Amino acid sequence: MGSKTTYNAPKVEKDDSFEKYLEYQKERETKLEERAQAEREATAARDLQRRQTGAKGLTGLYDRTKSQLESGLLSYEGAQNQLQSYIDKYDLNAGFQPDAEGNTFDPGYTDPTKGAGQYLSNLQNIYGGEGGLLEKKRTAGINLAYQDLLGRQATEDELSGAMSNLQLQAYGGAGIQGLRDSIKSGSEYTKNINDNYLDNYYDVQYGKQTKDAEGNMTGKRIFNFDASLMPSYAGDLKESTGVDVTTGEQFADYFSEGRTVAELEAQQQNIKDTRQFLFSAGLTNLQGDIDKETQKIKNEGAKDIAKIQQEGSIYGQLLGGFNFS
Repeated sequence: MGSKTTYNAPKVEKDDSFEKYLEYQKERETKLEERAQAEREATAARDLQRRQTGAKGLTGLYDRTKSQLESGLLSYEGAQNQLQSYIDKYDLNAGFQPDAEGNTFDPGYTDPTKGAGQYLSNLQNIYGGEGGLLEKKRTAGINLAYQDLLGRQATEDELSGAMSNLQLQAYGGAGIQGLRDSIKSGSEYTKNINDNYLDNYYDVQYGKQTKDAEGNMTGKRIFNFDASLMPSYAGDLKESTGVDVTTGEQFADYFSEGRTVAELEAQQQNIKDTRQFLFSAGLTNLQGDIDKETQKIKNEGAKDIAKIQQEGSIYGQLLGGFNFS
């Protein structure tokens, strides 16, 4: 019998290269994720620090903005936009969560129980609240409108009514200008315009109004009258006419004190009448002298004529006694 031969196949080692590849990939992805997480954490930390820095500066910005608004350097809209832009830039409305140790960040807000929006609310109260800047601005604008157009402050009822109209936008978008237009359409303004026109006219005609001890206008004026321009009459006019005529000096003395427009106008008419009377008296007197001289000449002429006639008659009689035939 032949011998039996056993075949032993060669031992093939297990190929784990794919498993190692998978393990490598896993480790690589883990490291990449850890790196990405670290970067996210670093970015979040930087952003948190940035936001915290912004939050720390919000109160100071509010104080500066409030001061600018109250001093008129910023409008309410400008102040609101300035604060809102800052809050949006640092994402302060999101607030701050406790950290891993449970510590809470304190931004130093005026009211720790409220968020960043408290400053916008505070700004609104300062501007639009009772007794706020808007109310003061409107009150000043109303009083200025009445002072400019009517020469006086608004009464309590006028102030209350105008404030209500402004709040209700009864003047449309015109605001204070709408109030001014409303005042101009009233009868008091029209009367004041006419009065002012007359005052200006009388100022030119008779001079500026005098003032009392308190500085108020009296409605009286001192008219500068030149007595030398008044005609005079040589002779006793009162004796010849029975009229006591006012002299230029008397008129000047009258005008040296403050007089109303009616008094000034009446006295000016007296001056006109006096001048007319003096001129008429002078002309009448002159005419009388002319008539006297004319009559004198007529009388002398009549005498001469009578004398000539008388002498002619005598000569006729004398000649009649002679016979020339």
